[in-house]
Amino acid sequence: MIVLLREEGSSMDLNAGTVPTDQSQCRLLSLPAELRNRIWEYLLIQNTYTTRVCPVAYRYSAPTESTTRRRRFCANVLSTCKQIQAEGTPILYGENVFAAHPSLLAALPSFLLYTTPEKVRLPPVTCPRVAKLIRRYYIHVRLDTDPRFSKTQVEESFSGAKELEINVFQSMYGSCDFSVLKLFEGIRGVGKVSIQGSLGDGKYADWLANTMQLPCGTFVAPYFERYVGGMPFWDAW
Repeated sequence: MIVLLREEGSSMDLNAGTVPTDQSQCRLLSLPAELRNRIWEYLLIQNTYTTRVCPVAYRYSAPTESTTRRRRFCANVLSTCKQIQAEGTPILYGENVFAAHPSLLAALPSFLLYTTPEKVRLPPVTCPRVAKLIRRYYIHVRLDTDPRFSKTQVEESFSGAKELEINVFQSMYGSCDFSVLKLFEGIRGVGKVSIQGSLGDGKYADWLANTMQLPCGTFVAPYFERYVGGMPFWDAW
């Protein structure tokens, strides 16, 4: 909860609107920029559960004290004054997770509000100025339906992102292959990748996650598997 205090002597006319208050004597804004940014991070980065990174797989694990962020989330602090808005906006949009649009992907993302037990999508971000600040994405991918986006859209939307979480779903386990996920193979330069859901043995998901974290422009040979026992490999597609 945020409590906003007004200096004694300031006035407000409900008919004429709010009278701007002199912020030059505000103790909060007189703090060093590094300390102010830590405060904005505490208020503006919501609680999310992160994925433990291990050399074998990138999958969801139960939250622990070390893998959870703070539960406080006070975005209304940005409405207090222009300076706080300017300093806090890049943190709000750059450090929180946004859900990609089902067809427009990063062109129309929605703030992903983490609640218990589900995630809630807020109205989409339509302002290009703040949309370009978004660096963390979540996308729900169905394997059993035709995708409403292209390989080029995927690469342009997520290459170079700071974080990408892919939730994979199919209505009946084992009813389809990973052809839809193949559209994500061209992504490069992602800082952290988490792939969860209907992944079979997880080998392709691990390969895809590692591929997306390679530097931009890196060529990777197509994915393939080998039969146990030295038999010739077969193309997964």
